[in-house]
Amino acid sequence: MLQINRLKRTFNNNQAGFQNINFSVDKGEIIGILGTSGCGKSTLLRVLSGLDSNYEGKISSKDGNDNIGMMFQEPRLLPWLSVKNNISFGLEKEERNSNKYQTYLDLVGLTGFENHYPKDLSGGMAQRTAIARALITDPEVLLLDEPFSALDAFTKMQLQDLLLSIWQKKQTTMLLVTHDIDEALYLCDRIFILKGQPGEVFAEVAVEKPKPRTRGDAYLSKQKAHILNLLNVEKKAAGDER
Repeated sequence: MLQINRLKRTFNNNQAGFQNINFSVDKGEIIGILGTSGCGKSTLLRVLSGLDSNYEGKISSKDGNDNIGMMFQEPRLLPWLSVKNNISFGLEKEERNSNKYQTYLDLVGLTGFENHYPKDLSGGMAQRTAIARALITDPEVLLLDEPFSALDAFTKMQLQDLLLSIWQKKQTTMLLVTHDIDEALYLCDRIFILKGQPGEVFAEVAVEKPKPRTRGDAYLSKQKAHILNLLNVEKKAAGDER
């Protein structure tokens, strides 16, 4: 579905961005991109989406950038458009007047709110609208840049489950950038860990547990400890205590 070879995008005399990124993504996989701040995670998604073309290396996808959807940290809804018109915004002009939005409104649980405006929505409802907008063009690959990071814990878990239910119905291939190890382990089939500035893939962690998973599962807890060790988080914390 997606093949990335020797991808590089750097700034400021090679002290930021990423370099030497190599991996492939199979159809229907949910891939996590995990790492500390400044290692190029969001920049990688911008390059893959086609928003940033100043890179080196090769990106091969089944249908090119035209069939890649993007969801950002903020909903980025247009305040003068209703929910249904925000969802339909990415459609071709002739489709905008159709009822295609209704399927995606139902999919994200916003039936009855189609005529509301962004100012009337909670943070979780706004992100549901953004998810529907990203999916309505039927992307083969959906890129998600920390889409739940600004939400409270309960809403965040609700939207993680919503994302899984959408994946079960549509088998959309997804790449999820996150700082949240628990989120990555709950949602993803494989996790690529980036480290450094510029960032490089330091490790790949396979989550060999069928979805949907149980939060707090012993296997996931063991994998979390492994990831913390890879990131040197536990060692740093122990050093700080001393």
